[in-house]
Order: sequence, then C-alpha cells, then structure tokens
Amino acid sequence: MPDFPKRLAGQNDRVLLISCAGDADTGGGLCVFDGATVKTIDRVSTAGLTVFDGRLARLLRTPLSTGTGEILLYDPRGISHYLRVDELCDAHYLVWDGQHLIVASTGNNSLLWLTLAGEVVRRWRAPGEGDSWHLNEAYLTGNRLYGCAFGRSEEYRGYKKDMENGLGFVFDVESGREVVQGLCAPHNPRYVDGVWTVCDSGRELVVQFDAVTARELRRAKLRSFTRGLTVTDDFWIVGESGVRDGKNGFQIGSFALLKRDDLSFVERFELPFREVSDIVVAPRSMAEATSIGFRTNPLRVGEADQLQMFRDLGIEPARLWATSEALEPRQCRVRVEAVVPHRWLPGKLKQVDCEITNLGEAFLCSELPRPVHISYKWISLSTTSDLKPAQGIRSRLPRMLAPGDSFRTRIEVMAPDVEGEFHLVVTLVQECVSWFDAIDAGNTYTATVQVHRNN
Repeated sequence: MPDFPKRLAGQNDRVLLISCAGDADTGGGLCVFDGATVKTIDRVSTAGLTVFDGRLARLLRTPLSTGTGEILLYDPRGISHYLRVDELCDAHYLVWDGQHLIVASTGNNSLLWLTLAGEVVRRWRAPGEGDSWHLNEAYLTGNRLYGCAFGRSEEYRGYKKDMENGLGFVFDVESGREVVQGLCAPHNPRYVDGVWTVCDSGRELVVQFDAVTARELRRAKLRSFTRGLTVTDDFWIVGESGVRDGKNGFQIGSFALLKRDDLSFVERFELPFREVSDIVVAPRSMAEATSIGFRTNPLRVGEADQLQMFRDLGIEPARLWATSEALEPRQCRVRVEAVVPHRWLPGKLKQVDCEITNLGEAFLCSELPRPVHISYKWISLSTTSDLKPAQGIRSRLPRMLAPGDSFRTRIEVMAPDVEGEFHLVVTLVQECVSWFDAIDAGNTYTATVQVHRNN
C-alpha cells in the first residue's frame, strides 16, 4: 500500500509503534512500521504503550513472579525517566489522564494512578485473590475510565475455569456498569464512532457493539489470538499473536489492517516476535527516541562501545554468555529455599516464593535446547493415598543464574486432588537430562503440607 504512510493519520510524520511481549522462543521487543517495512528497535519485552504531551510511556513486560513493574518515559532526546514501581504486578496497559499514568496492575487486580516520578497516589482494586479477574486495561474516553477483565472470580486465576464460556466484559470503573459482555479473554476496548470495538482475543476476533443496546454489530475473524488495537482515519489495526502450540502451522506474530467502516480485511504484516501486546500511532520523533534509548551521553556511549568491542573479541571477560547444553552432575548443585503454607486445599493453585542459589560452576538458564526450570514433586506420607505420580508445573528462571549467584522468584504450585499429608519437594529440572534432586537430595527444599478440604 504505497499511500499507507499518508493515510495512517493524515500526516507523513506518523508511524506505528508495536510492542511485543515474550518469555521464551522469540522473546519480545519494540518495532516500528513506517507504512512499508517493519524494523526492530530493540529486544526489550514490552507490555503497554501510550503517547501523551510529546512524550511516550513504555510499560516493560515483567512476569508475575517478579512482583514489580518498570516504566520508561521518552522525550525526543531519548529516555528521560526510568520508573520502578514495586506495587505493579504483571502490569499490562497504561493511559495518561492529564495528570497521572493509570496502569492496569493485572497481578493484583488493581488500577494504579502514578505521578511521573513513579509515586502511587491512588488505587482501585477489584475483589478477589491476586489475579482473579485478569484486569488488563485502563482506557479513557469522554472523561470516563473503563476496565477490561476475563471474568469475575474470588480465587487466584479462577477466571480460567469458565473463560471459554464468555464471561469477559468491559466495564465503567466508577459505576461498575458493564458496557460489553459475553467476551472470551478480551483486550483493548475502544469507543469510536459511537461504537465499542474490542479484541475478543480467545475467539480470535475483533467485535463491534452498539454503545446503547450492547448489540453486536459486526465481527472480523483473524488468524490467531487478537491483542493490540488502534484506529486511524481509514483503518483498524489489530495485533495477532502467533499460536502457542503451533497447531495452525505458524508461530510468528503479525498485525492486520481492517477497514474502519466495515472491518473487512485489507492486508497483513508479519513481525519478528510471537506475542503482540500493544499498537499505537506515534510521531516519528518518538520512534527515533526509542532508538536512542539510554544512549544520550556521547562520552558514556563511546566508552561502552569500545569496551563491548574488546568483549566481542573475547578479551576481559572471556565469556559473558550462558549455554543450555546438558549439565554434568557436578554442575547441578543448588540451594533452594521456599515459603510454603502448611495447609492447602485439594487442587488449589497457589504462588510460592522461592530463593535459588547456584552452588555449581555452570550458568543456569531456561533457554533451548535443554532448559533448566524450577518445579516440584508431591510425595504422599500416607500409605492409603491414591495420589498418581505427576510432574509439577514448570517455572522459568527469571534470568540467567551465574555460579554463586542467587535470585528470588515466585512459582505456581498445584496441590494434589486428594486429601492427606504430603511432602512438597521444590527443586530444579533440566529437561531431557535430569531432575536435580535425583542427582543430590540436597538440591531441594522440602515442606510437610496437610491437604484437606476443611482448611
């Protein structure tokens, strides 16, 4: 489409910024589309974007296990502020209300109002335990703030049980009134032309609803999970994340152009990352600012580039990277600490805080071809228990773990479906190689847990 840059927003200085989130395979990053080609700006996994007052706020992707959030603020010269907000948890999207950044803190069911210094000045929290709604949006239109959620549940990630039944909704935060219902894993509600347009992500749709009657007007079926949505003079632009299991034969992400008036398909552009998170129309100067990033001081940049040149040649230090080849038994030495509740409901999914220390001489990481994960085993202490042996949920290492290094993280643990007394054994496993506890029983943390329905 040779005229697409002009039609993008009626001006030649506009581009698309596309953020991508990733925990594995392709990873995540930031891309720019100028109407003809897609270029990768960096490979820093990113959740949400918002443009305001000649600036750009970029919400970095932080997994639920980290329990914190990071925001980068850009002006035309590059990064102007770095904000670390410890109260943010698995944050998804953000919006500017003229005074504050409002951020959807999905991991703790909250909306947070932040100053540009990173101070939390207001909070709104949905009822429930942790991520029980999957509250993933803060959207402003007509001075009204709207949220978007997968469902109403009291339990941590309880929305997953009935998500396919269309319990997702868009709601007015102040009144609680639902303006759109019947969605499956919804994202990115937008109110344009008197119509609600939203990604019905779990059904791979973009759907439009009448704002008065909430009646469905039209829909567009796309090729995968829809997330990331923006509008221009002529188009709706929607992100398509590559399928996670590869059942449709592709893994790469993309974005599609749909006609604004009827949602008919126009064109598709592929992206270098799998998970599309957000799409915004931005001034070209903001794309240039993201390319500059922290490289605002020529002296510092010059020194860093020279040091990197020597390091690329293997000179001081000789090696900075980790491999994920098969580890030898002597390299599989760790210390595991965990905070485990002594009582648990059968089949209950919980988060468990862990600290892992690498006592071996190898780098540990969760990358292919033989990733190292944190996992667990339940061992029954009752001879009458009919617990079936099963491997626990795998949790990625949040970062590469060097010899002698430690980190704290959170893992998800599912209790057995049967009642009884158990040992919960938390350890590491290198896929297709070995469980660390099979090599040395000291590579574990073990807690005694009572699993009963009358907790």
